[in-house]
Amino acid sequence: MRKGTFELAILLLLKRKPMYGYEITKHLQEESTFPIADGSIYPILKRMSTNQWVYSYKEEHEGRSRKYYDVTDLGGKVLEARWEEFTNVYAFLDQLKK
Repeated sequence: MRKGTFELAILLLLKRKPMYGYEITKHLQEESTFPIADGSIYPILKRMSTNQWVYSYKEEHEGRSRKYYDVTDLGGKVLEARWEEFTNVYAFLDQLKK
């Protein structure tokens, strides 16, 4: 479940705006729920890119080239489906708790 949750979190972040890998990592590290080591994001982004959920492009920033990631149309559909699945699981677990 954690692997899919990281992908869901990344898609939600990228839906807001394109981001580069380190920026995504820092956003995830702000929440202790998503402890991710520096550099660990890149295999996830590679897999998501291979699945055509995200695409990347390079852009210059302060004299350095950064690789930005953004959500594809397919990634948007995956996001919607995963979000619905996540909310259904959460609702079920919440009912069990009562």
